Amino acid sequence: MTKRSCGILGILLLLLLAGCGEDESLTRFHDEMDGFYQSLSASVSVLENIDPLSDTAVDEMLAQLDEMAGLFEGLAAIEIPADYRDQFENIETMSDEASGYMTEAAALYHEVYAEGGYDDVVEQAARENYNRAMKRINYIAVLLQGRLPDDENIQILSADETVDWNGGESAAE
Repeated sequence: MTKRSCGILGILLLLLLAGCGEDESLTRFHDEMDGFYQSLSASVSVLENIDPLSDTAVDEMLAQLDEMAGLFEGLAAIEIPADYRDQFENIETMSDEASGYMTEAAALYHEVYAEGGYDDVVEQAARENYNRAMKRINYIAVLLQGRLPDDENIQILSADETVDWNGGESAAE
């Protein structure tokens, strides 16, 4: 995610929730989400501006990823106001998932560069976890704007639809 897209997400989130002011729990939720997106934007900016040719590039990157994992843990701890849980029902799940993915990404990046080496396979897994975390952050921003994410991997079900988790087969078969 680029600096620009993080900034845009933060601004959109701010605009979306700016008019909510009267409900104290919603205002607190807004402030916490806004703080998360501002901090994330700053963190991504630092990450993107690390000089890859610097002798300290790996250490700087790992430190920034650790900071981002902490930010994501903070996101997962943000409580959705009870009156708005139906409206934002998927945000809590996606926040938890994003936090798990970012924590795993940071740990795997540490493993990638362990003992001065480099492991291509582990780096690929780390990058995938990072991308999954950021995708969920984008989904959350879209949901907070009152829209549905537009992604080929998302299937929108209405409240009266169910999912056949058995692929059309009954559990007894």
